[in-house]
Amino acid sequence: MAIILLFNDPDRFLGDEWLASAVSIAITYIVFIMGVPALIFQTFIPDALRNIYNEKLGVRGSRFLLLQIILILFLFLQSNHLIYDLEHQYDMPEWFVTLFVIGIIAAILYLGYRYLLHNFYSTRNIEQQLSEKIADDAIHYFAEHKKLGKKDLEDLGLLARELPAGRVKNIFLEQCERLVEYLLNVPNKDRDTKLIGEILENAVCLSATYDGAQVNNENMRKVLDILILTYSHTHRNGMREASTSYLNTTIGNCMKEIGIKAMLKNDLPSVMDAVEKLSAIESTSREMFVLGNEALQHGHVQTTVAVVRKLGGKVRHNTAPGDTLSYDDKRTYYFWLGLVAKIYQLRGSAQNFAERQLQNVVLRFGDHRDEVHALFEETRRHFYHLADFATIDAVRELEEVLFPE
Repeated sequence: MAIILLFNDPDRFLGDEWLASAVSIAITYIVFIMGVPALIFQTFIPDALRNIYNEKLGVRGSRFLLLQIILILFLFLQSNHLIYDLEHQYDMPEWFVTLFVIGIIAAILYLGYRYLLHNFYSTRNIEQQLSEKIADDAIHYFAEHKKLGKKDLEDLGLLARELPAGRVKNIFLEQCERLVEYLLNVPNKDRDTKLIGEILENAVCLSATYDGAQVNNENMRKVLDILILTYSHTHRNGMREASTSYLNTTIGNCMKEIGIKAMLKNDLPSVMDAVEKLSAIESTSREMFVLGNEALQHGHVQTTVAVVRKLGGKVRHNTAPGDTLSYDDKRTYYFWLGLVAKIYQLRGSAQNFAERQLQNVVLRFGDHRDEVHALFEETRRHFYHLADFATIDAVRELEEVLFPE
């Protein structure tokens, strides 16, 4: 046994041949340790996430390899006493050098074991790790440069498109929410509403509306919560009108797209949630009309009815005989009347619903027929500018029924 371990040199423990063999075995061991994670990487990490993983979480591998090379290089030098000899060059006791070399070998084995174990565990919850890392990097970058790196925005968009539905996507959305809240809470002079809008549109909203995105009811509700949270925060903190207008448009458009997506998936609770939150945002009557009109074209009358009721509530609140309507109030009236006219064309019970809606608003004008006619005329003109000829025809048909004279 002594001959095997000490290579015919039992008088000198850890001789040159022994150390040379140790170097050879260590190199083989390191090659194996570095190869196994590559196999794990190819097997368990989705193709779309590999580049992000390498950039954000792959630094550990290069550090590990560099440290192992340094340790092996020392063993290699020590294996040839003509090149380097701690015992003679530094007058160290043989037992100390022996323990030191054994310690290096143990370090190589232990570090390899830890690295291998880390790579096995790193494949678990990889999406969560990436989401947290990207958000952390984005916050850190903004704190230093007062803007976000283009690569962070691209990575957020990639995760939004590629992550599976359910808990994994909700974790990603929670990190997006953390990033948005951070950007909303920075001092006014550093706040960038355009940047917030880009995150909402290209990450938060995209995670639910992208054609190939995997999304469920829980994810859609989370996206809507983030959007309404952003809206509430901007109005509570009194941002500049131009800034709030831009965010209102972005948030309203996102909610509309989510409502349409949910409607196409027959996810009625999410649709109603989108309608409810959309109606709470200023100047979103057009987005509500688009959602209601799209639902009508796909036979989802319940969604259209919900939109009409929300718009009707605003119209009743702002419309009265003799009052001068603001531009936004008139737009709300146009879109409400356009949807009511289209529902009226469905005949039957849908027509009865449309008539009741008209009674609540149009008939309140009583003898002020000129005002009603003017509103109908303006509605047709409005949709003419939008090239929505089907709605124009529906409004004209409704007007002829209401005022046959």
